[in-house]
Amino acid sequence: MKRMISLLLAFALCFAALAAAGAESTVPLAMVITPVDAQDMRLGQCMAPQGYTVTPVPDFTGNARSITDPLGMGIVATSPDGRIMMSYEKSSTYIEIVSSTIGGMTCRVHEDGKFDIESMTPMVRYMQTTAYAQSSLNGVFPGIEMTYRGSMDLSAYQPALQQSAQEFYDGMKANRPELVGMNVDGVAVTAEICGFSCEMNGEEYDVVVGTIIRAVQMTMNLQQLQGMLSETEVLWSPLCTYVLSCPNSELGNIYPAFEAFMKNTTVSDQFIAANEKLANELRNIVVEGRGGYAQSVLRDETSGRDTYDEERFTDYIFDQNDYTLSDGTHVKIPVSYDYVYEGDNHTVYFSDSAFPEPGTQLFPNR
Repeated sequence: MKRMISLLLAFALCFAALAAAGAESTVPLAMVITPVDAQDMRLGQCMAPQGYTVTPVPDFTGNARSITDPLGMGIVATSPDGRIMMSYEKSSTYIEIVSSTIGGMTCRVHEDGKFDIESMTPMVRYMQTTAYAQSSLNGVFPGIEMTYRGSMDLSAYQPALQQSAQEFYDGMKANRPELVGMNVDGVAVTAEICGFSCEMNGEEYDVVVGTIIRAVQMTMNLQQLQGMLSETEVLWSPLCTYVLSCPNSELGNIYPAFEAFMKNTTVSDQFIAANEKLANELRNIVVEGRGGYAQSVLRDETSGRDTYDEERFTDYIFDQNDYTLSDGTHVKIPVSYDYVYEGDNHTVYFSDSAFPEPGTQLFPNR
């Protein structure tokens, strides 16, 4: 019996309800791949349980976003009774000004929560993944006190995270020769899946947050008329954040569906390309009225077929198989499930035990 116990064991020690997720079951999970559209644009995809309502929350306005990430995207899937919620967010880039002097005198000063006009990036001090998870929940559940319960042991996936950091570091060193006097000190990529508990509407709830953060530290030493300009700053980005909230009694049953949600819910490669294109163009123009301009760029990029080959959160920390549906759509299912079928209307069924066939059996791509 493989199942998901091997991956969730450490987490189950912190969340007793997850123990139920390891029990044998022949009841298949029914998940539906849903295109995420907004204003006639295909922006991503979501994989949620049958019957869930999927709502896109795009940010075209650039309000309080960095010039590096002018586009934002959220995807929310809600159960029919409204008691279970799964969400995805592609967040912005932030800057921490560690030090800034010119001729030995203080120049730029970090002011948390303010917008740095020079870098055109919100100033937020770099957070570790646990702290960022807590901070993100303050936005999702304002005014609700969260109790931290623990985190999954992801130490086995550190080599993959370190490789990603090294590749990004190498890319920055190779592609940014124009930054005279600027040195890339290092890149860190961290990931975490942590759990919290709270009370909502008189009921005990469990909340799970999965996030991956990339941080780049840079220093600059450049001679100016006023003296040597010396700056150290950290640019950091929560690349993606996934949240599950559900009644405590439901966690063991719904977590496998949330795992599938994390594996398959994301923005499209075209959305990422539009974000990068817009960022490059905004560096060379006056940033004014960019909401409509952002939509124009995004609409150009998202015309045609969408792809999902870019790195995502679960590329680093989950063992998964890739399957191809009849229309060419790819889905990722944990390796612990041996039986995967495609039903009608983009419904995907999977189980660790045999069950009556609801459709066409799928086999992993090799």
